[in-house]
Amino acid sequence: MKRTENGEKKATRQCWECLKRRLVCDHNLPHCKKCIKAGKECPGYDEQKPLQWVEPGRVTSRRRKKDTTPKVYTIGPKGARFAAPTIASLPAEKSSKSDSSVLTTQDVGLTFKWELPQHSRQYILEEPRVTAEAVELYKSQLATLLVHEEKAAWWHSMTAEEQTEHITMMAAEAAAGVGVGQQIMRIGSQKAIRAVVERGHAWEAAMLLQSDKDPLEKLKRLLWIMEMNQLPSYEHLSNETSEVVQAVNYFNVRIYPDVKETDSLVPNPAVIHFPVWALHILPPAMHHTLVCLGLNHYIHSLPEGSNRALVVGNRSKVYKYRGLAIRALSENVARETTCSSDLTISSILMFMAMEVQNSSAGDWRLHAHGMKRLIDMRGGFSSLLRSAPHLTSAMVIFTVIVTFSNTLGLAADQISITEPIEQHIEEVEKYYSLIFPYLLCPPTLFIEIIRINRLRWEVTNAPFDNPYQHTLDAHDILARVEAFEPGDWAQPGENHEDWQLIGSIYQSAIALYCTMSLQAVGTLPDSLEMVTMRTIHAERLFEDLKTSARSRHLRKFSLFPLCVLGVEAGFHDQPSTRTWIERRLDDHSRLLGTSSPLKARAVLRRYWQRKKAGWDECFDGLYVCIL
Repeated sequence: MKRTENGEKKATRQCWECLKRRLVCDHNLPHCKKCIKAGKECPGYDEQKPLQWVEPGRVTSRRRKKDTTPKVYTIGPKGARFAAPTIASLPAEKSSKSDSSVLTTQDVGLTFKWELPQHSRQYILEEPRVTAEAVELYKSQLATLLVHEEKAAWWHSMTAEEQTEHITMMAAEAAAGVGVGQQIMRIGSQKAIRAVVERGHAWEAAMLLQSDKDPLEKLKRLLWIMEMNQLPSYEHLSNETSEVVQAVNYFNVRIYPDVKETDSLVPNPAVIHFPVWALHILPPAMHHTLVCLGLNHYIHSLPEGSNRALVVGNRSKVYKYRGLAIRALSENVARETTCSSDLTISSILMFMAMEVQNSSAGDWRLHAHGMKRLIDMRGGFSSLLRSAPHLTSAMVIFTVIVTFSNTLGLAADQISITEPIEQHIEEVEKYYSLIFPYLLCPPTLFIEIIRINRLRWEVTNAPFDNPYQHTLDAHDILARVEAFEPGDWAQPGENHEDWQLIGSIYQSAIALYCTMSLQAVGTLPDSLEMVTMRTIHAERLFEDLKTSARSRHLRKFSLFPLCVLGVEAGFHDQPSTRTWIERRLDDHSRLLGTSSPLKARAVLRRYWQRKKAGWDECFDGLYVCIL
């Protein structure tokens, strides 16, 4: 027995019920409060587990032989007959030629057929198995949950062992959800699901979902979601030659491993192995966008000198599926029931990200404004994430796109996610742990980018509204950027030098952006001091980018700094620097599998040819070259 700081007595071990359920016990005496809240009778903290009464005929555990497939245990009324394994599919209707109901299901390589007498029903449930996919899926959900400070205290109070135990336990539940998705995929039709719901047999729904916890209600809710979003039946997805299925497989085989290889510094919880079964609960707009993303990545990651006909053929498919995606999005937005639904918001964001990467300049901007209107319809950024936390990853990408579009776009035409600006900064700080893996930009410097964007907008739209205050704000921002210490921010450990290099790159890039962009609107002077500062940061940034180009961890995270260096290169005539920037952008296009770096290269080439230096002279349109 131990005592807490306030003198309360606590047990030194977990209660037997929490141990069984793999929960973190609160060690309260005489009984665990978690058990009481869950409606369980706490068995206590004794050295030996107390005896418990078990219903006659109930099986609680069985040993399993090594190297054998787990058995399926059946519990049912007397007289139920179990047929031998056969290969079959779930019938849509009861057979009229037999006195017994026949139901089949398939689970991970095994197919069973149950013959059930008319007056008895048999539940056949499997223990969910923890898989790497399930662990990854739960970690992604956990990362979203932990950004809400009021909900994160329980996690930080755990030890490392307890955190691992919790992830394992919750991954088992996620595995059950994966199993449900796989079952739905094998059915492949809303008609089959509707048939089960209309028959109204809980035993049938339980075997389908492999769960005895309100299975019929869960199936009804799934069907309701499908019907509300007017999802079609996806029988064609059972065919591996489907271009949608091929796009998912391409992501899992080509894109996903490549991303995971370079996110070793900070794993991105939002990037997971795409479950093919999820296609059956996603709207057509997402399907078409997935094909566009896959084809675009394939086209732009091809090595130099590849067959031009291959590129042209695949590009025509991109236009086809892009058109289908736009049509599907238009239909969703036009319907009152789906105009601002979670799936519609996710679909628009996914399509907008694809447009940012691979479309002509400015097209994505229409979708960004549309997304902003939908967010406002749901009560604003914070309200939306409180009501739909599963949209956090989508809103994170939206924040990144908007921030850098304001940076590389016109000062007078910017998108504001939340007003006032300080509230938006608070939102960004709250969710920055999910933004960071996309950029590796130090959080304080990212906030300064937002402040610079806003100051540019204020000066452009109200040039005579307190210009002295604007100048003070500009100098304050620049002073904070200069005061940033990459060495102090760098994470300790074996990658300390990489972190220090990242901090140095972003400090120089943002100092240059601050100087050049605010000089363009007349807030900072074009003085000798500013020219000297700009030159020093440009030289350091150039050397740091050369170093990062040799790093497997960092070479994909330098697109924005390259754009900044390209603008600075317009202030002096150094062909070697410009040539190096062009080559790096060309390499970036193949590394990332997008045309965004190529758009940046085209913008910089035109800017250099004009021979008129300045931030607004370069980025005089609606650009975003970051993803």
